[in-house]
Amino acid sequence: SDAVKKALSMESRLDVAAILAFGHGQPARRRPRINILSMSNVDIIAKRRYFEPKRSISDMVYLNSWGNTHKVNEHIGFFDDMLWESFYAVSLAPSYLNRQAYGFLLKEGTVSLVSRPDIYNTKIDGDLSLGIVLLHFAAVAENWAGKLRWNFGGAAHGLQIPEDHKLIATAAV
Repeated sequence: SDAVKKALSMESRLDVAAILAFGHGQPARRRPRINILSMSNVDIIAKRRYFEPKRSISDMVYLNSWGNTHKVNEHIGFFDDMLWESFYAVSLAPSYLNRQAYGFLLKEGTVSLVSRPDIYNTKIDGDLSLGIVLLHFAAVAENWAGKLRWNFGGAAHGLQIPEDHKLIATAAV
């Protein structure tokens, strides 16, 4: 508090409790990227930013196999259901550059957190984002079902996740 008051030339007997920064960033430069999908399918896109818009529940939760969104909404319920509220909290959770480099797989009474590769995430940034995601999911789910027991790591046998993805944790729901 004293250092902040000194830096800002403030004289007050009150303590500084918080600092709020506001404003807007400089526009990002266009960054061309070449996508080579095959010898006859090449395109160039220009990315203006590294951050992404938030992903919805239907973009990050899969049922029985990775990429399968068929009947996810029926399975997780809506508004007043533990799974829906937990995934909603996750969809709003902060992540590095808003990249949300993760997804969930619901299979046979378990929920598995899976990390997706992301060229902008370092290991530390990715691990921090995954911890925040687990905290958001667990905090909401525990209000409904009590403390969840997460099993970290382990083999992804039978989950059929892509080879470049990694199983982070699994819990019974």
